[in-house]
Amino acid sequence: MALKKASATDELEKTLDTIDEEEMRHLNVNTPVADEDGYIRGEKLLAGYIDKDGVLHDTFDYREMTGKDEEAISKAEVRSNGAKLCNVLVERCVERIGTIDKKEVGQFKWGQIVRDMLGGDLDYMVFKIREISKGTEIEFTHKCPNCGQKLTTIMNTDEFKIQPFKGEREIPFELIRGYKDNKGNIHKSGVMRMPNGYDREIITPMFRKNASSAITTLITRCMTFDDGTIPNSQQVQEMSIRDRDILENIIKENVFGVDTTIEGLICDNCGQDITGELGQSDFF
Repeated sequence: MALKKASATDELEKTLDTIDEEEMRHLNVNTPVADEDGYIRGEKLLAGYIDKDGVLHDTFDYREMTGKDEEAISKAEVRSNGAKLCNVLVERCVERIGTIDKKEVGQFKWGQIVRDMLGGDLDYMVFKIREISKGTEIEFTHKCPNCGQKLTTIMNTDEFKIQPFKGEREIPFELIRGYKDNKGNIHKSGVMRMPNGYDREIITPMFRKNASSAITTLITRCMTFDDGTIPNSQQVQEMSIRDRDILENIIKENVFGVDTTIEGLICDNCGQDITGELGQSDFF
């Protein structure tokens, strides 16, 4: 008995079914689904946390926000500091990092672990917590820098780029002039470590008052010369602008995580192209 030849319609339907399956597979990979108890488990971190024994913990388990969490991040001293808001929310809503369980290590130690993590990972965890708690749409208001018109923009979380971790937690540097200590020794080479949650919580409020002072504090906290010398803030203040730029640019060039830069917006009133950046508070 001869087999019936498939029609063009049949072939088209099979093709469409295949496309649908591929799209669903893609969505399932990129849209985590919570377990029955409301947790999402095994989400990959961008860099991961390295414990005191050198073990890398590169996943995290998290849950959606509750009213208590919202109250905690709405306190004036928390909401006014985007980095502190980030730390508090991760500390509350993330239950496990790799094999480290919050209940097992205790609240105090857990807070230390969270703040020891790199800033890019903390931002990414907040991004995922926000996604499961409030949905994928983010509505924010801003002003056109040209005409002052108040604008409302709605973005989807998949419109934000995720900058990958570049693989370096400590980046070597070579200064031009260097630092001369009180014994006459000149120090030019060393490493800059990437800022963690502690660093960001301290320097974020400083940027509003004096950006240069904030940069001085950040450099002081993150740099070490090859011989182990750690300069104090006064010594960093006295460094040449060229050397300070080298150290600041190392951090900028190795930033990873959620890119909150907004481009391609056009003012409805004057037609001006708008570029800006969202802060942590804009997400909540």
